[in-house]
Amino acid sequence: MGEAFVGFDSAWAGKNPGGVCFATFRNGHLDHLETPKPADFDCAKSVVERCHQEADFTLVAIDQPTMVPNSTGMRPVERVAGSLKAGVQPANHNSPMFNRTAPIWEFLDSLSPQEDPLAAQRATDGLHLIEVFPGLALPALEPAAGQIKSYNPKNPRFRLEDWRLVADAAHCQAKDLNIEPMAQWASAQSTLVKPTKGHQDCLDAVICLIVALKWRRGDKDTVALGDWRGYMVTPLSKAGKGKIAKAAKEKAVPIGHGSWQLFEAALSYFDGRHFDAFEWLGHPNPALRGETPLDRAQTPFGLDDVLDLIGRLEHGIPT
Repeated sequence: MGEAFVGFDSAWAGKNPGGVCFATFRNGHLDHLETPKPADFDCAKSVVERCHQEADFTLVAIDQPTMVPNSTGMRPVERVAGSLKAGVQPANHNSPMFNRTAPIWEFLDSLSPQEDPLAAQRATDGLHLIEVFPGLALPALEPAAGQIKSYNPKNPRFRLEDWRLVADAAHCQAKDLNIEPMAQWASAQSTLVKPTKGHQDCLDAVICLIVALKWRRGDKDTVALGDWRGYMVTPLSKAGKGKIAKAAKEKAVPIGHGSWQLFEAALSYFDGRHFDAFEWLGHPNPALRGETPLDRAQTPFGLDDVLDLIGRLEHGIPT
C-alpha cells in the first residue's frame, strides 16, 4: 500500500508563498521525501496531485482554517486553542482572508478532499485533508515550548534561541517518525544565524507533516479538537490536555468525537463549493424562522432540522 503525506504552511491570503514538503511510504517504509520549499497555492496543489497520483492514500495537513461557517468573530476551536496562549488569529468568512475570493476556497474546491479527520485515520485510500496549527502543537513537540516568545523572524519578539528550540524539536520528531532526511534538514535549520520568514514557513510545513504522520499512525496524544464549526488536529502535552479539556468543556467543543455530517451535507448541496456552503450556514434562513443554520444546528435537535432542510432543498421541496 502506498501512502503520501503533505505538509503545507499556506500564506492564508496568498500574497506571499508559504512552504510545502512531503513524504511517501510503500508498505510502511519511507519511499520518497522532499524537504520544504517555498510554495503558493498552485504549487502546493501540484504537489498534492502528484502525491495522490502515486499513492493509494494521501493526507494533506494544512496550517490554515478550512472550515469557517461563522460570519464574524472566532470559531469555537480558536477560543479553546487560545487557552494555551497559542496566538490564534480569528477566522470568519467576512475577513479578507476567508471571503469569497480567498485562495483557500479555490484550493479546496479544485482538490475536493475528504475533510473528516476521523475518517482520515481509518481510510485505506482517497485524498484527505486536515487542519493543523503549529503554534498549538509546539508544547507537545518541545517540552520547553512554554518559554518560546517567537520563532517568527518578522516578529519584533523573535529570539534565535526560540528558533533553535523549534528546529531541534522538528529534528527529534522527524527522527522518531523515521523520516531521517527531514530530521537532517531540521538539524541544519538550527544552525542558521539569520533565519528568514521563508525559513519559518518551511519549518512550519515540516511541523504540519509531523502532525499528519502522528495522526495517521494513531499517536495517543494527538487529537481532533472541534467539529464542523471548525477544528484542529494537534498533539497535546500532558499539561496541555488538562487546559484544553477544561476550555473545551466550557465552550462545548468536542475532543475526538466531533461530527462533520452537516458540513458534508452542505458541501454536497453546493456541489463542492466551500464558500457557498459556509455562507449559507452562516446566513439567516426564513425556513428556520430567521435563524442561521449555524445557530440552529447548535440547539437541541437543531442539527436534524438543518439536515432536513438541506434534504428538502436537494429534492426541490418548498420550505
